[in-house]
Amino acid sequence: MTATLELPSYKEQSPEVAERFRHLKEREVTLSARGLGKTFSSAQGPVKALSDVNFDVYRRELMCVIGASGCGKSTLIRILAGLEPLTEGEVLIDGKPVAGPGPDRGMVFQSYTLFPWLTVKKNVMFGLKMTGSSEMTAESEAMQWIELVGLSGFEDSYPHQLSGGMKQRVAIARALANRPRILLMDEPFGALDAQTRAQMQSYLLQIWRNVDVTILFITHDLDEAVHLSDRILVLDRNPGRVNEIIEVPVGQPRTTRQFLQPEFLATKGRVSELIHPPRETSDEHLPIFKMTRVGDEVV
Repeated sequence: MTATLELPSYKEQSPEVAERFRHLKEREVTLSARGLGKTFSSAQGPVKALSDVNFDVYRRELMCVIGASGCGKSTLIRILAGLEPLTEGEVLIDGKPVAGPGPDRGMVFQSYTLFPWLTVKKNVMFGLKMTGSSEMTAESEAMQWIELVGLSGFEDSYPHQLSGGMKQRVAIARALANRPRILLMDEPFGALDAQTRAQMQSYLLQIWRNVDVTILFITHDLDEAVHLSDRILVLDRNPGRVNEIIEVPVGQPRTTRQFLQPEFLATKGRVSELIHPPRETSDEHLPIFKMTRVGDEVV
């Protein structure tokens, strides 16, 4: 007789976790989406990518957005960053409508967006100088952020001399240097190998604990979403809309040892159900063309 693991409901919270969420919801709202929608034009007619998206992100919250491929995750974060115009609704920062990019939002992309001709220090200084800081002030500020992301000693290195994870730490430092209200991250660790990705998740959590910043993080990785988030926003698709917002019942501070905890597994299971719901009909079978020798079967 095989024993089965009885997982708790993903909605069950320990008293400590429940208290943490109570305090979270007492904070002011940093970012809001109200009736947000996006329609693209195409040769076949209008395509609705996002419809009636509504959610709030509280100050110093770390919220992950996850959903099936094509649900509009990257479109959503580009709209929030002001890089893509919306066609319906509004985006609010501290209750004020926004219609374009601004220093109140920092952005980190999946691809490495550093200037290859600038050193680490000069890359971090770039935004500070663009907003009017003097050379001396920008350099002093940049060095603080470089130390915060653990890259002291590499300030005079160029991007081509850095590993992928180090480049993304520079990108995070550059985005944070202007002290934005919210840091928007579009699958920033998606191109990294598994070991480097785990290290970067740890770095991000350490940075988040030490900086007064709210983080909205796009990911396609279920473990990453549960590991990082206070709450997980799950997007449905065709068109993209909010399916559910899950309060992650895993205690803080987060460690990789929690990956096998029942609360972690239950939350991951719920996210998986929402993204990949059970099929109502039998799975579609692909046509089979045998291209092996007769009798050469895989067993």
